[in-house]
Amino acid sequence: MSPTYNPHPHISAFKQEFSALYGMNGLADLAMSGDVALAASAYDRAIELYSAAIDLDYATDTIFSNRCKAKLEKKSWDEALIDAQK
Repeated sequence: MSPTYNPHPHISAFKQEFSALYGMNGLADLAMSGDVALAASAYDRAIELYSAAIDLDYATDTIFSNRCKAKLEKKSWDEALIDAQK
């Protein structure tokens, strides 16, 4: 059985506030910031940014793929596999 991710209870309120303030452009900025961090080998930061985008319902194949790559670079094999399967 794969692990189930349960976001913090206040995440839905944060999602609404974030979306109201930044809209889709803000979500795209999160993903692009993750790309910059990944390119700079700042893997922990890239994972944080991609995870934030996913938590805010901006999950795309590319975001999961890039987060997978960051996790592979950190040798977090099991976590990377989970992202690769999404």
